[in-house]
Amino acid sequence: GKYECCTVGTGRVHWIRNDVNKLETLLKEKLFGQHIANKILNHQLGAFLLDPKPEKPFVVHISGKTGVGKNHISNLIAQARYAEGVSSKHILKVIGSHKIGLLDAESAKRQLRKEVSEHVAKCKHALVIIDEVEKLPVGTLNAISPFLDKNVAIDGVDYRYTVFVFLSNTAGNAIKDYLEKQLEAGRNREDITVLQMENLIQEHLYNAGELKHSSLISRYQLDAFIPLLPLEKRHVQQCAEEQLKQRRNTCGCKNAPVCISTRAMEIANELDYSGRFSRSGCKKILTKANLVCPLDRRTDGRTDL
Repeated sequence: GKYECCTVGTGRVHWIRNDVNKLETLLKEKLFGQHIANKILNHQLGAFLLDPKPEKPFVVHISGKTGVGKNHISNLIAQARYAEGVSSKHILKVIGSHKIGLLDAESAKRQLRKEVSEHVAKCKHALVIIDEVEKLPVGTLNAISPFLDKNVAIDGVDYRYTVFVFLSNTAGNAIKDYLEKQLEAGRNREDITVLQMENLIQEHLYNAGELKHSSLISRYQLDAFIPLLPLEKRHVQQCAEEQLKQRRNTCGCKNAPVCISTRAMEIANELDYSGRFSRSGCKKILTKANLVCPLDRRTDGRTDL
């Protein structure tokens, strides 16, 4: 691959962009039905990216069911942070159900500590994504707990500029049940606050989830808990519209908005719903879009949502 430096700035020669305007635009245009995530990322992550001398790394825990946007958000962060976007070498992704999840607890701790420290040593403006945190052996996260504090450097590695993203399915059902109750009581989805959800998630993670045996939370190292809400049909339709707009001929619509939204509605109707929520979030949109407009693939050949 191309050589990628660790220089920060907005010019063409800089690889670390930390572009908060881009972050705001991406969240607004490409993340649907997640007003809480949008707010937290804009305010808190935005402030961190703008800080020339952060005291500690930015650590965020994102919780939700499949297809609601956990990996999607990680990709948007990468696009705002790096000139190379999701293909940046500064991104480390560890998946809890892969090799590390099969190790015993002590080996998993050693492995995680080694991978993270070696990665951040190469460039302190790293993005470390730990997906399926709940599948890691119990207590594995404790191994990197010292990296998340206000330390100048540990063994010569400075973690204060790094963004840590923990992704998990743990509180997904609790979030869904809570949202369902609120909607049934006649509340607006968009009126549900960060605080109400934060308490719900913390309670869930402490008592049943991956942070039960972890010193992470008790030491207040997590800067934000983001609940991702299950998606309703209108959000799935927005995902489908976004997907169609990326196609060469917008699925035969030639960019006509009414045509695009009709096509997107057809796609949204194809998915399975459990009550008002899509069972797979936006995950199956791509496959359905390929069925609805098979000959109109995107010009650049990429098929990620």
